[in-house]
Amino acid sequence: MAPSSPVEATVIDGKKYRNVREGLASVLAPYSQDSRQSGKQTRNNDEGDQAVFYNPIQQFNRDLSVLAITVYGEGAVVEKEARFGQKNQARKSAKERKKQKSKADSHDATAAEPSVANIDSGNQKAGAIADVDGSAVENGSNHNAETNDEPAGIATLDAAVEQANGRKRKADEITDPNTGPSTADPSKKAKTSDNAVEDEDDLLVEALSSEPLAEKGAERQESQNDATRQENKVQEAANSNASSSTQKRIPFTILDALSATGLRALRYAKEIPFATNVVANDLSPESVQAIELNIRHNDVKDKVHSNLGDARGFMYSKVGNEKQRQGDGYVYRFDVIDLDPYGTAAPFIDASLQALQDGGMLCVTCTDAGVFASTGYPEKTYALYGGMPIKGPHSHEGGLRLIINAVAISAARYGLAIEPMLSLYIDYYARTFIRVHRKPNEVKMLAGTTMTVYNCAHGCGAWTTQPLLRNQPQTSKSGETFYKFSFAQAPLTTPDCEHCGSKLHLCGPMWAGPLHNPHFVQRMLDKIPSLDKNIYGTTERLEGMLTLALEEDLSPPPSSAASLAVQNPTTADNKTIPRLPPNAIDSAPFFIIPNQVAKVIHCATPSENMMRGAILSTGYRVTRSHCKPGSIKTNAPWNVLWEIFREFMRTKAPIKEGAVKERTAGWNILSRLRGSERSFVSGLADVTKDQLKRCETKEDLKTVLHGMLGRLEKDEHASNAEDEEATTQTNNGLEEGEDQPHRSRSRSPSAVETSKLKIVFDEKLGREKPRAKLVRYQMNPRENWGPMSRAGRMG
Repeated sequence: MAPSSPVEATVIDGKKYRNVREGLASVLAPYSQDSRQSGKQTRNNDEGDQAVFYNPIQQFNRDLSVLAITVYGEGAVVEKEARFGQKNQARKSAKERKKQKSKADSHDATAAEPSVANIDSGNQKAGAIADVDGSAVENGSNHNAETNDEPAGIATLDAAVEQANGRKRKADEITDPNTGPSTADPSKKAKTSDNAVEDEDDLLVEALSSEPLAEKGAERQESQNDATRQENKVQEAANSNASSSTQKRIPFTILDALSATGLRALRYAKEIPFATNVVANDLSPESVQAIELNIRHNDVKDKVHSNLGDARGFMYSKVGNEKQRQGDGYVYRFDVIDLDPYGTAAPFIDASLQALQDGGMLCVTCTDAGVFASTGYPEKTYALYGGMPIKGPHSHEGGLRLIINAVAISAARYGLAIEPMLSLYIDYYARTFIRVHRKPNEVKMLAGTTMTVYNCAHGCGAWTTQPLLRNQPQTSKSGETFYKFSFAQAPLTTPDCEHCGSKLHLCGPMWAGPLHNPHFVQRMLDKIPSLDKNIYGTTERLEGMLTLALEEDLSPPPSSAASLAVQNPTTADNKTIPRLPPNAIDSAPFFIIPNQVAKVIHCATPSENMMRGAILSTGYRVTRSHCKPGSIKTNAPWNVLWEIFREFMRTKAPIKEGAVKERTAGWNILSRLRGSERSFVSGLADVTKDQLKRCETKEDLKTVLHGMLGRLEKDEHASNAEDEEATTQTNNGLEEGEDQPHRSRSRSPSAVETSKLKIVFDEKLGREKPRAKLVRYQMNPRENWGPMSRAGRMG
């Protein structure tokens, strides 16, 4: 742990600033000038008493965000180019059809020549509209030279006037921020908010129509006209001191909704090359002053714009104003919105979804782990996230699922479906990146990908999950797949834990789907070697944590490659991120900590490799979790896990008699220990209970009871002998090295009789392949590190 370096203050106009260099950005973070002579002295690590919040420990968060947005944005820009190119081509095709119709009408028209006055007025009108539209449309003779089959004056005039009228209508729609759609035709309906994305795309296509996105095969004259218009626009931009580079690029906009010093916004502008507009918003006037100072300090006035106001009001203001243009830097909806508040992001989630484009990415940070990952304030957890927290070492992973579910529920109200791209619990906060699509059909899957959890919080720590709805795929007569939605059955478990008999607690509802998109995580990993370690100071930890996140995917290999390739066909050079199936369920929603499980039965803890090998020997999959060191994440059910621990205690680490108190959770779990009298009695009791439930007459009851007594008398010794023989064969096989099971990657068995499982504790089987050393978990980076206290106000 390296000690923190002394802080040197910079004084500007009598105010003290801390000069912070991070990534390619440099910010001046102001100190508070309030001396606070009385009262308890506050300690804000070694950063002093800040007027605007800055925490250097969150550099990993910011490095991760830059990398994630860059990978996502590369694919989003490709998709935009394709979409704009298609609309641009469709616009040109419609224009060409309009010209051909005009030619046909001119052939059928009368031979009467228009008056000279009409000609002059038409030319003047065309020239005026050309000036408004910023295009080089000439007044008459030099326009549309291809009309050689009719008189040059009439054909040229008709085409010019027709185009001028069309441009005037378009210019009226764009430049008037108050009237909205034209009222010339009252029979036409105004567009609703559902078409907001199409409206914005139309405006962007109009602005980018001089860019050759999809102009292959266009006529030579059109290409010349486009080149002329582009040259004129560049000249005009140069005269007005505007940046032509940002005007001609595909727009990619980012909102830093709670910006503080503006460090995130500055890094996004300087480190994401295709970012065209970054808005840094904050409610505090002192913060906005610091943002504007740092914008000038970093010379990014062409990309970064500050905004003073409540983040919720600013984001809600984007609803229903797709026709408005309010000057340079204005953005209708954003490609990426970053929420990084001090505490919970819950109050900002709904508003952020209103300001996000279709297919945009929402980045959410929540630092209130004492709420979403603790059982101390369940009423507040439900108020903020709409679910109850889960108790246990896996509480932080449960908190991630609560946050994602809160976003999913809020999005579903507007027909928006979410897809978690990357969800991590880091240090003391949760960070998740969620892609949002306008897919009403996929919203129907939400109840099926939402679960409640029955958690044995005060007993053995086991859990049982239950979805709220069943999404059942069906095949139509035409071969297409559709889904049938039906109610979930009654609770899948009893009120008491089936393993230890303790009372279960209800948790959730929470997200039941995957936490990560493996394609997205893999592309982030592929990009890490190209990062400059002098700029990104946390690359080693980035690689380690992203590797863990990628390995958390325990779905069978075919679902990760073949089925996704069919659903999302891509080319080798395509940077778009394939989507996961909307009905995907995480087969391993939580993880275990082996030493916490072993503590229940008071036995020694198997080594990590031995535990992994034992799980693999039973045919299940196993990996780690990114949340905590020493974690085991597996799709093996709890009855298999408890059988593994019982066998380890019996064969490798026996405990003293009386070490486990009677009627405790551990006592009840050991009742099924192989070869013991209690195991025989428990098994016979379970069988008898099932048979008694099916009894309808006295004779049935008499038969069951006689059978139980007969088995007690005759089969007890034989059953114990068979158990001892099976145990001897297992131990001999382990010692001689024969019939060692191989690492299984096949589907797990659907139903297993745990007493007959062949469990092998082989460290070689559980040992991972040798690879470079990874920094998987955070070490203490400095003294007094943590969330830090809130920023004060400048005196």
